Amino acid sequence: MVQGSFIELRPARPLPALKVVVEFNGAVSDPEFIIDTGFTGDIKIDLKTAGELGIGNLDVTSIENANGQLVPAGFTYGFVEMENRKRSIEIVVADGPHLLGINFLATFGYKAVVDCKNWECHLEAAP
Repeated sequence: MVQGSFIELRPARPLPALKVVVEFNGAVSDPEFIIDTGFTGDIKIDLKTAGELGIGNLDVTSIENANGQLVPAGFTYGFVEMENRKRSIEIVVADGPHLLGINFLATFGYKAVVDCKNWECHLEAAP
């Protein structure tokens, strides 16, 4: 089981999040990612984290975010390790918070549990 917590990006707006170790060409980072069930991809990182990982010179295209706005984003592949299991994942690079999406959960076979009553969240390995 992977424990998470709730973080506040803006006052009075707590969001479920957890740390994920991301690897790209030997560089490693472990930022907190918001569990976003509306995001169908693997993970999205911001431009600063992409720079820290040495991700650059990406082809940029537009993606549609949740409110229908088209935003510029780059795409590349890297690795994520969870509970001693390493998987290749697609990394979206765009402005905004780090997001962990539905495809990431499916790739690792996780069930996301978000308990808003007790402000807890975690990932469970699906049976």
